[in-house]
Amino acid sequence: MIRCKLVEFSSPDATQSTMRVNRSVSGETLSLGRGASCKIYLPDARVRLEHAAIRRTGDGHLQLDADGPLLVNDHLQTSARLATGQKIAIGPYDFVVERIDDGPDQADAQITLSFAQRPLAPVVAGRGNVVLGDGVSLGWVTRRRVSWVLCLLVLMFGSALPVWRAFHPDQSWTQAAGLSGTPAQLADRVQARVERLDTFWNPGQVSSAHQNFAQDCLACHDKPFQRVADASCTTCHKNTGAHVADKALDHSAFQGQRCATCHKEHQGATGMRTTDAIGCEQCHGNIRKFAPQTTLANISDFGKEHPAFRLSIRQNGPPALVHRTLFTPGLRNDTGLKFPHDKHLAKVGIKSPTGPPATGGRVVLECASCHTLDAAGVRYAPVRMDLHCQSCHRLSVDPQAPERQVPHAKPADVVTAVREIYASLAVDRIPVNLVTVNSLLQRPAGQAAPAVAHQAGSWVQMQSAGAIAAMFDKPNAVCRTCHDIQKTAATKTVPVAWTIRPVQATDHWLPKSRFSHAQHKNAECAACHTAKDSKSASDILIPDIAACRTCHAGAVATKDQIVSRCDSCHGFHTPTEHPAFRQRLAAGTTKP
Repeated sequence: MIRCKLVEFSSPDATQSTMRVNRSVSGETLSLGRGASCKIYLPDARVRLEHAAIRRTGDGHLQLDADGPLLVNDHLQTSARLATGQKIAIGPYDFVVERIDDGPDQADAQITLSFAQRPLAPVVAGRGNVVLGDGVSLGWVTRRRVSWVLCLLVLMFGSALPVWRAFHPDQSWTQAAGLSGTPAQLADRVQARVERLDTFWNPGQVSSAHQNFAQDCLACHDKPFQRVADASCTTCHKNTGAHVADKALDHSAFQGQRCATCHKEHQGATGMRTTDAIGCEQCHGNIRKFAPQTTLANISDFGKEHPAFRLSIRQNGPPALVHRTLFTPGLRNDTGLKFPHDKHLAKVGIKSPTGPPATGGRVVLECASCHTLDAAGVRYAPVRMDLHCQSCHRLSVDPQAPERQVPHAKPADVVTAVREIYASLAVDRIPVNLVTVNSLLQRPAGQAAPAVAHQAGSWVQMQSAGAIAAMFDKPNAVCRTCHDIQKTAATKTVPVAWTIRPVQATDHWLPKSRFSHAQHKNAECAACHTAKDSKSASDILIPDIAACRTCHAGAVATKDQIVSRCDSCHGFHTPTEHPAFRQRLAAGTTKP
C-alpha cells in the first residue's frame, strides 16, 4: 500500500504561508494524469490521461514510471526511483518529493509531494509567430482550430451516427455495415456497436449509490461540460455536515476544497469512496497552529500520541445536560440509581421468584440477560424494568392477588393502582347484587347496608396505606431498593406525596467516534467491562484507552495488534442534527 500526502502551492515560488493541503490518496498504484480515474488528478490538456504512475518495486522502494514525457531533476526520463529532494516536471506541474518512507521494512510506503502549476507565459518567436511556454506555436494550426476539427469528428461519429441508426430499420443498417448472420445475431452485434459509441463522452460508470439517476446528467451537472458544484451534492446530502462545527474555521482550513476533491464519480460501481485519513495528522498533529483557541490535544497516532477519551456524560439535575470530560480513573457518573453489578453477576446467582427449586430459587445472570444489541448491532438497547428487571423484582402488593402488579411509574400513578387493586379485592369479598336494564345499563338492585359499606371502605383504606408504606416509606421499601425517595409533608390541601430522584442513564458515551459491538463479538464482555467488580451504579464501565490499546495499534501493525487509523473510529463530516433535536435543545430539554 502506498500512502501519499499532497501539498499544493499557489505558485512555484509560493512560501509556506500560502500552502494548503489538497488531499491524501492511497492505493497499490498511484496514477498521475488528467483522467477522472487517476489518483493524482492533473486537469491540464498538456498532461496525458494516464501520464505516469508511482509503484513499489520488489525491494519495497517507490519508483516513478512514465507513459509520457517528464523531467526528473531537469533530465528527460521514463523511469526513476523516487528520493527526497527530487524535482519532477509533468506538463505545467512542478513536483518536489518532500518526504519519503519506503523500503523492505515498511509495511506501507509513505510519500509527501508538494506541487504547483506554472503559469502559461507566451514568448515571441521569429516571423511574428507567438510561441507559448510549452512550445506550441500560435500560427494557423492552433490548438483551438484543431480542437474544433476534432469536436466535429466526435459529433459526427458520436452523435450523427447513433441518430442515423435510430431512424433506419435493422435490416438496412446491417446491409450498410456489411454484417451477416441471423436477424437476432445481427441485432445484438449492431446494438453492441452502437452502445460503444457513448465512450466518446462517457468518462466511466456511475457508482452504485447514484444508479437511480445515472442517465440524468443534469441531476449533478448544472451546466454542460462544467464540473459539479457543491450545491448539487448538498441538495441530496442535506445531513452531511462540515468537518468543523465553527463555519469560519472550517472555511479557512478548507478554502478551495470541493466535494469532488475527495469523492470522485465515474470510477465504477464501487467508486465515491472516502479517501484515506493520512492527512489528519497534517492538522491534528499540531492543532493549535490552525486553531489557537481549541481545547483539543495534539493527535498523531492512536498507539503513540492520543489523549484519553472524552466521555459525554448525562448529568443529573434540572435540566439534564450532557457534559464532556476526560476519562480519568476517579471519574464517576451520578445516575440517581442504586444498582450493584457484582451482586447480580455473582457465580451463585441471585434469588428470583421464577428461579428453579433445584437451585433454591437462584438464577445465574449474564451480561446478555439484561443488555441486548439494538437492531443495527452497534450499541445496546436501554434496560427496561418490564423486560429485564420485573421477573425478579415483582411489584405485587398483596398475597391474595400475586398476579396483580402496580406499574413502574410515577408515585401518584402507583398510589392509584394500589387503591384500585384493593378496591377490586373488596368487591370480590363483599359482592353487590346488580341488575341489567335493556341489556346495556347496570345499577344496584338496592342500597347496601351502611355497616357493610363502611367496612369495605375502611378495609380498602387500611390495606392501601400499609402497601404504600411498604413501597415508599419503610427503610427496606420496595422502591427504595433502586431509587432515592423523598417524602413531602401533608397539608390541608395537598396530601402526602413522594418524589423519586430522576434516573439519568447515559446511552452514548462516545458520540464523536464510531464503535460497533457486533464487530467485537468475538471478545468477552469482561475483557473490556469490569462489571463483576462494580458495587455502585456510579461506576463508569466504559473501557479506557489503555484497554483498547491491548488489541489496537496505531498506523503500523504489530505482532499482536491490528492497524487502527483515524478513520477506523472517526468520520470526516460532522453529522447534522435533525431539526427536532435542535428545537428541544433550544427549549432547554434533552434530545429525544
